[in-house]
Amino acid sequence: MKGPDQLMIYDVFLVGPPVSPMSLAEALAGAVKTERADVDVADRDGDQSRRDWTAPVLCGYLGLRGDLSSELDIYVDDALANETPAEPELARRLAMALGVPVLHPAEEDLPSAYWLATSSGESVRAWLYASDDEPPVYTIDAVESAVAQLSRVRVSDLPAIARRRGVR
Repeated sequence: MKGPDQLMIYDVFLVGPPVSPMSLAEALAGAVKTERADVDVADRDGDQSRRDWTAPVLCGYLGLRGDLSSELDIYVDDALANETPAEPELARRLAMALGVPVLHPAEEDLPSAYWLATSSGESVRAWLYASDDEPPVYTIDAVESAVAQLSRVRVSDLPAIARRRGVR
C-alpha cells in the first residue's frame, strides 16, 4: 500500500525458525531488485541509533511466539524506482529467498484471513489466530491446501472466506 511521502508499506509475518537480519536484508534486496547497501534491517525493540534512516528500504522486525517467528514492517521509497511489487508478490519473493513461508493479510475484512506464500512460490489461504496472552502466541489454524513446512496444520476449505467473497 502507498503511504505518506510515496512509500510502499508492507506488513508481513515469517513462519518457522527465526531468520538472521543479514539473510533478511539480502532477501529484501532481491525482492525489490536493489543493492544490499540500500537495505537497513533492525530489531524494532533494539538500539535504533545505528540505523541508516536514509536507506531506500527500511525493515523493522519483531520476534513473535508460536507458529510465527517475526513480524516485519517494510518501507520502500518510491525513489528506488527499480521495482516496488504488490504485497503478495513481495511475500512470494521473500518466501522463496528465505526458504520459509510468509504470511500477509488478505483483502477481505476478516481479522484471521491471510495469504501464505510458500517457499516453492505458491500462495494458499491461511487462518491465523492470536492468543490473549501478553505477548500473544500465534497459531496457524488451517490452510486451504497442504504446505510441506506446515504438515501439522489442518487442511480446510475455509468457508468463512468464501462466504465473504460471495462464493457458496
